[in-house]
Amino acid sequence: MIQSHRPFRIRTALPSDGERVAAMCSALSAEEATGHLSGFTPEIFRRDGFGPRPAFACLIAEGEGQALGYALYHDDYDTDRLCRSIYLADLYVETAARGRGIGRALMAAVAQAGRAREAQVMMWGVLKTNLVARRFYAGISEEIDDQVETVAAGPQFDALVAAAAPLDGVTLRTATAADCPLLARFLGNMLADIGLEHALEAAARFSADGFGTEPAFTAVIAEHAGVPAGYALFWPTYDTEWAARGGWLSDLYMLPQARRRGVAHRLMAELAARTAAQGGRFLTWLVHTDNSRARAFYRTLATEWPESIPCICAGEKFQRLAASAAG
Repeated sequence: MIQSHRPFRIRTALPSDGERVAAMCSALSAEEATGHLSGFTPEIFRRDGFGPRPAFACLIAEGEGQALGYALYHDDYDTDRLCRSIYLADLYVETAARGRGIGRALMAAVAQAGRAREAQVMMWGVLKTNLVARRFYAGISEEIDDQVETVAAGPQFDALVAAAAPLDGVTLRTATAADCPLLARFLGNMLADIGLEHALEAAARFSADGFGTEPAFTAVIAEHAGVPAGYALFWPTYDTEWAARGGWLSDLYMLPQARRRGVAHRLMAELAARTAAQGGRFLTWLVHTDNSRARAFYRTLATEWPESIPCICAGEKFQRLAASAAG
């Protein structure tokens, strides 16, 4: 992807851009001042972004032969809207190059790349304290103010992986296309529990997006005494602050009669173990702020990170953003 737009252009990053991207990533981390320094090195950029199993894609904004900014993103999914999505992990523009439309041009190019992969949504996170970024994003997206990000990393992630041991009477298996009606019922029950509408076409969408040549997610079904008891749905993600692959948990649901038996914890451990087997080092997810039961459960496994606000660009806003990318 190369786009001409004086006085800068946007192009696909190359392995040789590792040093410049890592430096900008470090600057982004310093500006955010979260207390977490980026461990994203040029070697990690080349290792995780290229080769047979890239964890992300990257775009460079370039002017006068110099990198002025970058956007790093990867495939995602949205079970609320039942569509493929794109996740913007990093967006950074050098201080001296700001005010020239580079940030919006990078976002438009990411949206365009996502739309080419059948995405209909783009998501990202922004720090509550970053008022400049929030004002910039306000014209492009909506903040999701009723959900909080939760992360299991470091010792918490290791503890989850270690908990992936057999549980009496419980069987876990990877869902197949034949399970789509069951997944749709579970999703409908979960949405009803949190007061959201059920998507009637869920089974068909799950079949199309999760079991083709490029599956957007993996679902794991838990059975208790041979009877389906619940499911978890997740996909790979990436974080430059951790400089590592991870897993994004989208859905976790247990039938009421199967709760308080350790099955949900076992499912979470299974997802962590599968993520670790693919080189991942963390799990992350969103939980509704008023879902006190779920939040209490997740706090036994992970840490809430209320400093970040999820943002979403969907519907007409997403289509306009993608269409505005320079030709």
